[in-house]
This record gives sequence, C-alpha cells and structure tokens, in this order.
Amino acid sequence: MFDYVAVKEQRIPVTAEADIVIAGGGPAGIGAAIAAGREGARTILIERMFYLGGALTGGLVSKIAISHRNRGIAAELLERLDRYQGTSFIQNRPEVPVDPELAKLILDRMVIDEAGTEVRFGSVLSQAAAEGREIKALLVSSINGLQGIRAKYFIDCTGDGQLNFLAGGASMIGNDEGGPGSAPTLMFRIAGVDVDRFIDAQEKNEEEYRSARTRHSPKEMRELYQGDRYVFFADYLPFLQRRLEENPEMFSPWEQKILRTRGLIFLNQPQRGVLLVNSTRILGFRGGDVLELSGAMAEGRRQIETIFRFMKTFLPGFEHAIIMDTGNLLGIRESRRAAGDQVLLETDISGAARFDDAVASNDGGIELHSPTGPGLKGSRLGKGEYYHIPYRCLVARDFDNLFIAGRCFSAGHAALSAARSIGNCIALGQAAGSAGAQLVRDGKTNVRHIDIRALQEKLAPVL
Repeated sequence: MFDYVAVKEQRIPVTAEADIVIAGGGPAGIGAAIAAGREGARTILIERMFYLGGALTGGLVSKIAISHRNRGIAAELLERLDRYQGTSFIQNRPEVPVDPELAKLILDRMVIDEAGTEVRFGSVLSQAAAEGREIKALLVSSINGLQGIRAKYFIDCTGDGQLNFLAGGASMIGNDEGGPGSAPTLMFRIAGVDVDRFIDAQEKNEEEYRSARTRHSPKEMRELYQGDRYVFFADYLPFLQRRLEENPEMFSPWEQKILRTRGLIFLNQPQRGVLLVNSTRILGFRGGDVLELSGAMAEGRRQIETIFRFMKTFLPGFEHAIIMDTGNLLGIRESRRAAGDQVLLETDISGAARFDDAVASNDGGIELHSPTGPGLKGSRLGKGEYYHIPYRCLVARDFDNLFIAGRCFSAGHAALSAARSIGNCIALGQAAGSAGAQLVRDGKTNVRHIDIRALQEKLAPVL
C-alpha cells in the first residue's frame, strides 16, 4: 500500500516551442538531431547528462558496430574522428574503436554548431502531456525547475522508451516468455598496459592462452594492433580457471563466479596502452525500476574491481595498469521497447526481410546475452545478406506525432539483439529526424502521412 503526498495544482510554464523535440541524446538522438537540423526543422534535444552520445560516450561502449551498408551520419562521425586523430580506424568495419572523450567534442560540433539543434543538458523528461492520440508537450525538469516544451512532432530516443511510456503508450519489456532480457554490462577502460608484452606472452605459449573465442593468432594480433586495427581479446577462460585453481584463497566464491561468467574480454582503443574491458554481466535485468538500475550500477563496479584485480595480478603487461574510468551509464542491451505499428521479429532477421517502407538496412545477427549466467546465443547472416527495418517500426502505435528510434524502437526480444548496434541506432534516429522534417515541411500532422519514396531517397546512405 502506498502513502501519498499531496501537491498543490501547478501551472507549468511553457518556455519553448519547436518543430521537433527529441528526448534523449544518445546514438539515436544524435542521428535524429543532425538529420532534422540539417533539413531546416527547428529542433530541441533534451538530455539528462551533460554530454551527447549516451552509451557511446558516457557508457564507454566506445566501439561502434556499424553495417558495411551504413554510409550515413554514423559513418560520417567515424570519418571525422579519424581525421581529427590522424588514424584510419573506419577501415575496421563492422567494429570500429573510438575515443569517447573526443566523440563528445565532435558531437557537440555536429549537433549544436552545425545542425543548429538547441540542446538542453541536465534536463530530465518528467511527464508527457497527451490528448488522445496527440502528444502536446513534454514536461522537463532541470535547474530551472519544471518547464513545458511544445512541438509538432516528438522523437523518443531515450533507450528505455520513456517518452512513449509516460504518455501512456503500450510497451514491451523482457524476453518473449516475460522474463528478463539480455544482460547488460558496465564497461571500463584501463590504461598503462604493455599490450605488446601481453602478445609476446601469447606467442611464447599459445596453448596457455588458447580460447574458443579468440579470432586471431598472436602474430595477427600484433599486426592489427600496430596497424591501428581492431583487436578482440577473449576470453582466456582456461587460463583464468588454472589461475583460480592455483590460488584458491585469493578470490571469494562470489568473485570466482563473476570471473568465470564471461572470462576476460577486452579490446584496443585509439590511444596506445588503453583497453576497453567488456567482462561484467548483470543478471536478471529488466530495466524498468530505479532500484534495479541503482543496484546494477553498484554491482557492476564491484565486478570491475574483481576483474581488474585478476588482470593486474596475472596478465603479463598489466602490472602497471590503472583503471582509467568506469561507465557512468550502464551498458543496457535491452529494456523497455515501445510498441509500434509493426514489430520487427526474429524471422525478419534470419530471413533477411525486405519491406516497401524500409528506412534502414542492417547486417547484424542475433546476439542474446544470457540473463541467468554464462552464455551467448547468436547467429550471423551470410556474406552480403542484410535486412530492412521498416518505417512502421519507428511509428508509435498509440500516437500520431511520436517516433520511436534507437534501442526502444518496435522490435521483439531477439530482433532487438540484432538491430541495437550503435551504428544502426544512429541510422534509425537519422530516419526519424528526416521523416519529421519532411512532415513539418509539408504541413502534415500525422506520422503516417509520410511520402515514403521521398524519404527513402533522402535515406539512401543508410539503405
């Protein structure tokens, strides 16, 4: 039984109006803001953090997975990062390491300075004022207090489908049986690693470091690392198991379980001696409760301490390593998804589906991270195969002026695992932003009145 607090009736000042308001400045939000702004729509983006990029920057998911077909805003961002750094990491498609701090600077330039989007940092979506099938305004809490923002069209890029949820729209959450979805990860970076020395150790004793998931020989790892190419180090479970058996008192039973869940998974970053570690796993996660989110962040940091201590103690070249930073956003793979006019399904992925109203294409396969323990269920598409994502999956079912883009777009449990990559989320945001700009320009009042052929011509780089 809840107790209640009475709040006197409030009159919330409307402090801004726009053609398009975007909730969330993560990968989808930046794609939407750049696309809409470039096409002349007056655009406002609200973001709870004080930087753009979401999981890409604050979440330290600093490796953009991007389809070879995607030549849109995501590819443009990677090209600009390369030019700034004097590197050529974009050649690593479909896995491109990025510097999250540099990305924050470049995104400010692309979204605010060039696209002309008004960005409101430190602004939390509190309520959505809807009348029937139309969203009238968002109520946003910031240092100014509670303020209203009106718009003709809204784009939910919150990752958790928060705008659609607060407005009363239907949502999906968890797996197809009603249980938790793919387990999230709290990422962290370590600096001061002598990567060449670690590769030396593997060359001297390949059997010691053998792993079922290792993609490259030590010789290939060295060539890739020295040539500014993506290197995936995983998961060294036999090595890890031997060290735990040799040192039974060094780690508690809980810590041993954590270490065995995913093993040691890390990859290189643009800076020499810096590695991104992707080894934590939060089990039983659904993503719809503040206490669950808070507990997940705290547990993620406890796991990080354990994993880092093992790496620093036992991996050659890691003796002088330090924790550079930990994600200040949880790397959520799946939480609440908004229900759209169409739901992308697992069969659409496996069947390389084509749709007449396609607004993006992707070639990522199924990647389900077990919510109960170790394990990864996945499948890949054949060489050159891809699937479409239809416009109807970006249209919120219960509203006439709301788009849903990014991780919260209308997809089933397995289909989302294939289509949630950062590059594809940027493409989905780009599609929603371009669609909104077209509708505003044509004086339309319903997302379903789109000129799909004209939109597809605009979206040719991501189709």
